[in-house]
Amino acid sequence: MKHAWTALICTAMTLAFGGATKATAQQTQQSSYQAMSDKFFAMLQQGKGSDAVEYLLNTNPWVKKVPDQVENLKTQFASVVTLLGPYISHTILVETKVAGTFVYQHYYVAYDRQPISIRISYYKPGTSWMCYSVAFDVKLPEDIQSAADAKLPLDVK
Repeated sequence: MKHAWTALICTAMTLAFGGATKATAQQTQQSSYQAMSDKFFAMLQQGKGSDAVEYLLNTNPWVKKVPDQVENLKTQFASVVTLLGPYISHTILVETKVAGTFVYQHYYVAYDRQPISIRISYYKPGTSWMCYSVAFDVKLPEDIQSAADAKLPLDVK
């Protein structure tokens, strides 16, 4: 009886608030991959770069087929603090969603010495999100400079 009552309430809410329920479902789906990004950055803030990468990649069963690449990436992330100093902050630069099953996030991440770029992609082949890829590069300052220079007016009189 309790399950029937719950189902009846859910059905009534769906009929009454159809659009709101759909929006809530989309927020729940988004929050699952965003929660993974948030946890990843919380671990980076704690200086646990290797653990952060391992956490994300453990959501993807396919990475077990490339253990050398995973270890290499974990080592690279672990060395960021040594090379660039402590983590300061992060800001999302862009997020692109495709077909409700793929999400690309590009972050500006500030460290004491310089900012870097971190890119995270998520894929949802079924009902659960998994990390499709995670990468970083230290050439973000050059990328910013190139983008700014591309906007220079060349026909100044």
